[in-house]
Amino acid sequence: MIGYFIFGLTVLVYIVLSLFILQPSPSGSDQNYGWASSAFVLIAAYAICSLLLTINITVNGGFNWISDATLKRNALVAILWLGMVVGVVFCTLKPEFHKFYQLTGFTRLLSQLISYGAIWLPLLMLIPYYIFLKPEWRDTLAPNFIKMLLIFASVAGILLPLTLKIVLKSYKKFDEHELAYNKAMKNINSYSAVMSLLYYAGKSYDEKIRNAALTKIKANKNLEVELIDILEKDSPPYDVFEFLDDYRVEDPERFIEPINHGLSRIIKDTHENIVNPYKGIYNLEVILRVLEGQFKNSAGNFKPQVLKLQEILETPPAKNRANDNTEQSNQMLYKNREEVKKWLAKH
Repeated sequence: MIGYFIFGLTVLVYIVLSLFILQPSPSGSDQNYGWASSAFVLIAAYAICSLLLTINITVNGGFNWISDATLKRNALVAILWLGMVVGVVFCTLKPEFHKFYQLTGFTRLLSQLISYGAIWLPLLMLIPYYIFLKPEWRDTLAPNFIKMLLIFASVAGILLPLTLKIVLKSYKKFDEHELAYNKAMKNINSYSAVMSLLYYAGKSYDEKIRNAALTKIKANKNLEVELIDILEKDSPPYDVFEFLDDYRVEDPERFIEPINHGLSRIIKDTHENIVNPYKGIYNLEVILRVLEGQFKNSAGNFKPQVLKLQEILETPPAKNRANDNTEQSNQMLYKNREEVKKWLAKH
């Protein structure tokens, strides 16, 4: 009875592990940490449950076909189990080489098999194990085939990590610029929110990427409503100011309060950037250019915020930057001070 309980528990862990494997790969550092933690828990749970199940079947004579000698039998069973677990652990890490390298033929198929190995490999263990739990089935349901299936699972589990060399010898690496371009265009096509598209509308991006993002942004019927919404959020709206540097709004008056709110967030962020050695200092020129451009007639509304910005810019900067760009950051700080001073002199 205990054997069926452990088997059910192992199957449950296997199902959760399979669903985890089918999820898209993480894309950020925080997501990577969470993904790795989840993977560790699932791998540990599967290893423990499958080990307990292996021990239970061994104790109840399920592996007596291996050898009459207890020590020899237990050693071979341990090798069988270890081979399968090694394969599952390796495959759970999802080395999806076919998504990053130009693979063809056998090596591409091999990469895909590895990617989903944690789904198909445990089945080669669970099916024989279930049959071994039932004494009346052990010698009636194709016993030799079931035993070979189990041995194959163990051998495959041991050999799968070794295939890494085969795959790496056969790839032609994608051009990194092409990869970045394809990813950006895919995101632009899938995004609908202006906030997400503004990320690719920055002048640091390739002209084709930027034009594609700008075209989709300007086609949005609720563009100005979404721009105001972004300005009123709690994160610094640098992307909006970069966009407004080129795009003229229909009704500048309704942007006054949202812009002031955005400036307050930028002031706080500027202070953090100055004192935090792990951050860089943003170029405020584009923000001042927007205020001086289509919002020039409302300069009096923005002057209190710019005065606060001027005060913040006098904050003593971090002495040493983590990325060895202390001089570059200080130069940007001095430049920002001069730009703010010039703007205030005009108003």
